Amino acid sequence: MILYTVQHVLILRLLICYQFQSTAVLHNLLFLVSAARDEEQELAFYDFVRTKVGAYSIIVQQILDELKREKLVEEGEEGLKITDQGRYIYTNLGASLRAFNPIWDLCLDLMEHYQGDADKIKKRVFYDLTFRRAKIGNRIFSYCWL
Repeated sequence: MILYTVQHVLILRLLICYQFQSTAVLHNLLFLVSAARDEEQELAFYDFVRTKVGAYSIIVQQILDELKREKLVEEGEEGLKITDQGRYIYTNLGASLRAFNPIWDLCLDLMEHYQGDADKIKKRVFYDLTFRRAKIGNRIFSYCWL
């Protein structure tokens, strides 16, 4: 049994609302959410590293791995899917996201703007100035608390 953080709950909520073809799309979306404001946001992820294919967060990946281990999320040919047990956990913990509505609103705005298209999201990541300033393999955010 793991201790669920609001970051776990945010990822579960994203998986309830949207179909992600791969973990890379989720990483890229959460990077764009984190980069959307000039100042740090309470629930955003700031450990992103620039890779050849986009942004990658160790914390996001750890959370996904924990959710898979607990059988709350599955990854298959269709991409990432939340399980019935994952929906149950989200139902019980989802209210904890109320204090973080600005982050959720950013997620919604980005997903609606790019219509969940993995290529459009990836292109937007590569156009982001913060992303472009980082060299491959280096952290993207200079105010990272990790």
